[in-house]
Amino acid sequence: MARVVWAPGALRDLESLVAYIATDAPVAARRFAQKVVNRVELLGTHPWSGAVVPEDESEKYREVRQGAYRILYRTDGQTVYVVGVHHAARLLDTEDLG
Repeated sequence: MARVVWAPGALRDLESLVAYIATDAPVAARRFAQKVVNRVELLGTHPWSGAVVPEDESEKYREVRQGAYRILYRTDGQTVYVVGVHHAARLLDTEDLG
């Protein structure tokens, strides 16, 4: 089983999304956060299950989707590094993934 590590920026992304959703729908915000966390936990047992991020020519980053959001990560098979949570409709600049 791979270890899952959240980058500080990815945690900020998730916290910002949850806060935004919670302004109108606190219950939906908690539900969304739990779905994202559950999705990420699955990467611990299946680190290569996500698709390669199409914008990333190096094919270093992968993604899984939760609703309209892309959960971006990289892995070496032993550790999964979650690097961002990004709305699928927004353009992604891979230089921001770090």
